[in-house]
Amino acid sequence: MENRTILLFGKSMLLTLVANSLAQNPNLHVIHETSWSEVVANAADCHPDVLIYDLDSSSESAILPLLYENPHLLLIGLDVETNRAMLIAGQETSSLTLERVKEIVESVTRLEQ
Repeated sequence: MENRTILLFGKSMLLTLVANSLAQNPNLHVIHETSWSEVVANAADCHPDVLIYDLDSSSESAILPLLYENPHLLLIGLDVETNRAMLIAGQETSSLTLERVKEIVESVTRLEQ
């Protein structure tokens, strides 16, 4: 199995627990940072598969450029106060048609049901 790189950003206890739990998997390379500049540097160096971050410790204006530079990256924002997770995937398509937009919307709505 191919190793995956998981990058975590934030200072919450939840994020620390998630990092420690994921680190138990030998197929995952887990990096936990509390500095945004280190997140950006690690993203450029090791091209993580997933970025898990505290929603309250970052803004989308900082996160979205990282997604643009790493379109394969799956972003998972954790909100400790509301006990929710937000997923953002930067998947791209080179030939976007109305039919393809419809398929994407339908697949997302099926997931939520």
